[in-house]
Amino acid sequence: MNSRLAEQISYLLLRHEYVVVPQLGGFIREKLPANYDPTKRLAYPPSAELHFNQALIHSDGLLEGRYAELLGLSLRRARLVLEEEVRQLRLSLIKQGHYELSGVGELSLSQEGQLSFVPSAHALATQSASYGYAPLSLPELPSQQSCSKGARRSRSERDGRYISLRLSKRALGYAAVAIFTILALLPWGNRAETTAHYQAGFTPSIEAARQLFGEQEVVAEPRAEEQTKGGLSWSVEQDGRYYIVLATERTEERIQGYLTEVRDAFPEAHLVALRSPHGRTIRLCLTSFPSSAEAYAYLNTLVKEHPSYRSSWVFRNS
Repeated sequence: MNSRLAEQISYLLLRHEYVVVPQLGGFIREKLPANYDPTKRLAYPPSAELHFNQALIHSDGLLEGRYAELLGLSLRRARLVLEEEVRQLRLSLIKQGHYELSGVGELSLSQEGQLSFVPSAHALATQSASYGYAPLSLPELPSQQSCSKGARRSRSERDGRYISLRLSKRALGYAAVAIFTILALLPWGNRAETTAHYQAGFTPSIEAARQLFGEQEVVAEPRAEEQTKGGLSWSVEQDGRYYIVLATERTEERIQGYLTEVRDAFPEAHLVALRSPHGRTIRLCLTSFPSSAEAYAYLNTLVKEHPSYRSSWVFRNS
């Protein structure tokens, strides 16, 4: 029964990063760490998102092993039971165009044969990532400057041995001008200075400036760190392209931590870090393609050549 298939997918997603349904695709659980939003003063607990990757069709053995344990069958018989349930699911997709996996999400089949997935808002695999915590509102902390002023004020109020005077900057300025005027009028010497000193400046005309400096304008080149940081390109533009996502984090420091490993595996790759529109998620991407077919074809090759990146998935930046 396909309800049993949905239950086992949810069960395995609680314990693994992804689960592959043979001849259908893979469900990926993308973990998002906790973060703090200073504008709203809200601390968000860890969370997760569900994605579907149609290119992951080769079985990883998780579902077969779970069916064998649940039904008390051998792996071969459990594989046959699983294949029959997947076949029924595909027939329902062909006839109705969509299928609801209870507790996971809804699969839809387009006329071109492409599968799309919409995760359930009440999926157990995503709700469990927050450990039951809700966003916490934190009070605004006083600035360091106000704290230091308050500390100095309290110290002066407690210590009665000193007299504190509060003078405005304008009064101090007037006093300084008066002192300098008096010092300038004092007779510092008997010999009068008769030699006049002059200082002249020269401001070149437009023609003289052109002769001296030429007519070429100096255009400041954009700094490299505005486009790249540590050899990684950063982008917030939603260009509608399809990217291969290798990792997802909340902070730049965590994304930078993946660079050494990824550079060793893909030395010639052009890595891009995509920020979400709200700035709460950063995705480390390997490359991009104009169409989903090209992206899935590349991902299928990537998974075969680099099994450690089986949890990678295709993301449309729009």
